[in-house]
Formats: sequence, structure tokens, C-alpha cells
Amino acid sequence: MKLHALSKNLEKMEQNTKNSNIFLGTTLSISEVIFTTIITGLVKFIAGESSVFMILFFRYLFCIPLLLFFAIIQRGRDTFLIKSTIGLAIRTITGLATFGTLFAALQFIDLSLMTTLLQTIPLFVTIFAPILIKEVVGWFRRAIALVGFIGIILILNPENGGWFNIGIILGLACPLFGALMLVFVRKLGQTDHPTSIALWYNISGAITFFLICILNGIQWPRSSDLLFILIIIGFVSGLQQMCLAHSQILAPVSL
Repeated sequence: MKLHALSKNLEKMEQNTKNSNIFLGTTLSISEVIFTTIITGLVKFIAGESSVFMILFFRYLFCIPLLLFFAIIQRGRDTFLIKSTIGLAIRTITGLATFGTLFAALQFIDLSLMTTLLQTIPLFVTIFAPILIKEVVGWFRRAIALVGFIGIILILNPENGGWFNIGIILGLACPLFGALMLVFVRKLGQTDHPTSIALWYNISGAITFFLICILNGIQWPRSSDLLFILIIIGFVSGLQQMCLAHSQILAPVSL
């Protein structure tokens, strides 16, 4: 009887811990969406003043100090240690593609439309998660994602011929890559520390877009106001990356 009672208590504790992790993961995920919305708004605000590649360079560069600070505190000498290099490479490529298409799309379409297109991420996640990481996604969650997707189609109103332009194509590519990124962040989190993952990803992004800016002779920001906004984008992106990385560890990606 005592062993049975002890077993029940342990199960209850495990369930409480799981529920607590899901609550924290969901909270971080919502915070990540808020930070992404702030970043998107700032990018749209300066879209006509700076090259998308320069914006991306600053976005990745000024992420690094915050992530490096937390990585050193959390991991010490293992700050840059990664076990799954292939997983990190896939996460990096999909992440760069996500923000690259997002920032590029904002050069052509309204912020409200881009925000709407981002809501297709749950549909793509419910498709990719069972295939790529064998995560169980219930029919109720799939149905809700499908309802949301139908709502987005109604908002886009394809009868007005608004589908076939570069902004819409980039805008739809962004959530597609974003869903793949979320799935691989979840998978990579099973073997590696989220802060180290985010740090390597942003270092790779900063180097990539720095080289693109140099090779294309893109003009560096001359206005102090523009420079300030670019730095803010980078700092807020650091917060967004922290929330993204840790939320995928604590809660199922489809949730």
C-alpha cells in the first residue's frame, strides 16, 4: 500500500512538473511572438531607409552580446559546445531563410498583411512536426489550425488578384521556413543547450549578412536615428531568440 501511494505521489509530481513546464513554455512562446511583432514593426518603419541585408546584419550582430552573456553564465567553458552540428546547420539555414524572407517581404507588403501571413505557421508546424520529429498532433489541434488558415485565405481575398506578387510569395515563404525552424529547434533542443544554439545561429547570421553587405557594396547607415533603431532591433531580437529557444524545450512545438 505504501509503495502504491508513493508511486501515485511520484506520478502526480511528474505531472505537475510537466504542466508547469508547458505553462512556462507557452508564456515564453507568446513573449517571442510579441518581440517578433515589435521587430517586424521597426523593420517596416525603416524599410525605405536601409537595405534589407544591412538590417539583417544589425539584427544578428546585436543579438550576440545578450546571448553570449547568458551563455557564459549558464554554461561557462561549454558556451560554444554543440553536439549535433548537422542539426545546428539545418536550424541556422531555416532561421536565416525565415528572417530573410520576412524582412524582404516587408519591403513590398503592409505590416498588417505580413502579420496575418505569419499566422500560417501553426498550420505548417502541424504538418511538419509528425513527419520530422514524430510528435503526436491531435485532430482537434489540426482542425483549429485549418480553421485559422481558412480565415487567412479570406483576409487575403485571392479574388482581388493579391496572391501573385513578390511580397505575397516572400510572405508565405517566411512562415514555411519558420515552421521548419521551430521543428528543428525543438529537435536540436533534445541534445544541445538552447542558449548555445541561439548564439551559434546568430554568429552565423552576422557573418553571412556582413559578407553580403561587403560584397554588394551596401551603404552603411549614416543617420544616428537609423543606427539607433537598428541596434534596438538587434537587442529585441536577442530577447526574442532567448524566448524562442527555451520555449521549444519546455512545450511541444505544435502547441
